[in-house]
Amino acid sequence: MRTSNLPTAMLTLTLITVLAAPAFAQPPTITNGVQPANGIEEMRLEEQWRIGGPDDEENFFGLITWAETDAEGLLYVLDVQMCQTLVYDQEGQLVKTLFRQGEGPGEVRQPRALVLMPDGTVGAVQEFPGKIIRVDGDGNPAENITPNTGDPTAGGFFALTAAEHRGGTFMLAGVSINPGERQGVQQRAMFLATADDDGLLQNRFLESTTTWDFTNFTYVEAEALPTFWWANDVGPDGRIYAAPQRDAYRINVYSPDGTLEKVIERDYESWTRTGDEKAWLTALLEGAFRNLPVEANLDICDTESDISWLTRGVQVDRSGDLWILPSRGTREQPQGVMATFDVFTPAGQFDRQVQVFCAEGDGNEDGLFLLEDGRVLLIKGYVDAMATMFGGAIEAEDDEDAEPMELICYRAIP
Repeated sequence: MRTSNLPTAMLTLTLITVLAAPAFAQPPTITNGVQPANGIEEMRLEEQWRIGGPDDEENFFGLITWAETDAEGLLYVLDVQMCQTLVYDQEGQLVKTLFRQGEGPGEVRQPRALVLMPDGTVGAVQEFPGKIIRVDGDGNPAENITPNTGDPTAGGFFALTAAEHRGGTFMLAGVSINPGERQGVQQRAMFLATADDDGLLQNRFLESTTTWDFTNFTYVEAEALPTFWWANDVGPDGRIYAAPQRDAYRINVYSPDGTLEKVIERDYESWTRTGDEKAWLTALLEGAFRNLPVEANLDICDTESDISWLTRGVQVDRSGDLWILPSRGTREQPQGVMATFDVFTPAGQFDRQVQVFCAEGDGNEDGLFLLEDGRVLLIKGYVDAMATMFGGAIEAEDDEDAEPMELICYRAIP
């Protein structure tokens, strides 16, 4: 596993209770069984190009955590360690580099994700202080976007974890932090919300609130990991898809105005963690909390989150189909299968399972991005990169160095 100095701003993992936004009418729930209506399909991949990895002496990546494509087919890849975005054409040639580390115009520190804005600017989602640093296509600084409530007298501050702008919907994920009633206490509200293009939060349709007491802190995984922070996506029509809780195979579907339209469920048996899996997560969290001024007690779950969150667990393709990577989708797979996705129609019906055959990939180590133009991007070492940004990393056994990160771009063979 990759080793790294641990950023402290992501230590916003707290004891939470997921709160659903009030609704005047109960939205429909589409309940699906274990078997998909149209069985199992195979996805075979044909390599287009690759960059990085142990055999590439010219290209080296730090920590890659996000990728996006624009209308021209350019691929934008965020390297959070290098604080830059690398832009590749469809042949895998580097055409430009955006951003750099710093605090000046067009500079960023601790970026988390990328967002392509409809005006053609590119945004790097800076974690803390939370804002979106923007540049134009030539790398010239543009006006930053800072999340706000519209009240200039409001106290506290924001941290951001993700953003997406698609189909006219601008979605932000983050946490607002305010002082508590006494010293050493903070009030925190983690949220998934829509915003306007100036960062004004409009609808917090999923929110988790907590009080973080530095004098007596216990991390309870079942309460402290808001799955919706990472397991979310915006569809081509602007609808928002998010997993509201860890212990249920459930996806909430919101209209662009934040109204809960429907809930998609599937019968599912949670994956019981092995001893090694619990030890891995324990070590990850111990690393994340190592820099806290107080001791953190850990309460780790026996089961894995039903929908993956450290990898790309929720993705909506260009046709509007919903691709879910469940906890079992990367475990005990057939020979040659990297991952098995559950695919739902826009109406919420469990249509098919797709087995992705990818000899280069490991579903428990690497990430698969379904790109807007239909290509598939494999990011090798993605899970370790995300774990590092999450706040911790696992020491490599026997002092072995982690494999260099690598990008492999594929197209699906018809």
